[in-house]
Parts: sequence; C-alpha cells; structure tokens
Amino acid sequence: MTTETPITELTVEETIAFLQGKDFGRLAVSLDGKPDIFPINFAVHANSTDDVVAYIRTSPGNKLFATASGSYLALETDHIDGHIATSAVVYGTGRRVEHHKELSLVDTLDLEAWVAVQKPEVIAIDINHISGRRFVLGPSPDTTITEAPD
Repeated sequence: MTTETPITELTVEETIAFLQGKDFGRLAVSLDGKPDIFPINFAVHANSTDDVVAYIRTSPGNKLFATASGSYLALETDHIDGHIATSAVVYGTGRRVEHHKELSLVDTLDLEAWVAVQKPEVIAIDINHISGRRFVLGPSPDTTITEAPD
C-alpha cells in the first residue's frame, strides 16, 4: 500500500519548469467550429510566472491559420517515469511571430522540427492559464457502482 497522494496539483513554477524540460506535445485548436489536435515541437520561455510564452515552428496550414485568426489555443504535454505521470496544459491566444527581436529569442531556445520539412513560421501562444498535475499510477481502489461519481 502506498502513502503517496494519487493526484497532486503542481504549482505554476513547477509546471513552467516541467514545460521548459519538454519539447514535444499536442496543440489543440478550433477551426470553423471544429476541434483539431496536432503533434508539435515547442519551447517555452518565461520571464516570470505572469509572462510565459510557448513557441512552435510550423509551415503554412491549419495551425498557422488558427493562430493568425487570434484563436484561443491549448498546448498539452506529459511524461511517464516509472509509476509517476506528469501532465501540463497551457491556454492562451495564438499569434504569428514576426518581429526580429522575438525571432532572435526563439533561435536561442533550440526549437527544432523533428520532421524533415521546412517550418519557416513561428507561432507564439501568449499563455494566460497554466495547469499541471502529477499522478501516481497503479490499480484503482475497489469501487462499487453506488460509490462512483456521476
């Protein structure tokens, strides 16, 4: 029997640190009222817990279109290490990065595409909500139908 709490909410600082150590995740967008999810490479830059931006390299297409229209986006990444899983989700408004100073910053973040295609565009997600959780994996406790939540 374990004494670990099965679900732990991460602090914003812990979640940012987790995100900064990851480079692969999923981007959720809404196009024409329909959800879509893309596997992506990303990098996170944080000046403070209130000034966090996620960057994604992409080619012209749906991700860039959703971003250019100022859509609200979500980025998710997770990691499993033994019996511990960690997950982070960030939400924010997307925009196309066009200013030289910010593009130079992105170049310092080692944001590289894993696929051998050109990805000349950079998307930024100006993050306004950060959520992270850690899970202890294992069998669930016995629950009867009457005990299960709705």
